[in-house]
Amino acid sequence: MFTSRFAFLALLTFLARANAGCATCDDTVEVDGVAIYTLANSTVEYNGYLLCTYTSKVGTEITCEYSDSGVYVDGDELCPAIARGQTAGC
Repeated sequence: MFTSRFAFLALLTFLARANAGCATCDDTVEVDGVAIYTLANSTVEYNGYLLCTYTSKVGTEITCEYSDSGVYVDGDELCPAIARGQTAGC
């Protein structure tokens, strides 16, 4: 039989997951309105941060790091300030 303590912890866990952010890397990074860099790789770090790696046609690479809510944390100065949000499948 479920105890009230278990039910309370289950509810807290559910709410924490429902409120967690979910960001995805943009497909491209634009410079002066032109898509110069395309997404090469994206990974979720151990701390929940999103790491996006982009490459250009000439082989240069930039890396952008975002929090789980999609806010820019670290990386190249060309990185967008906010990663796009994912509406489903988080």
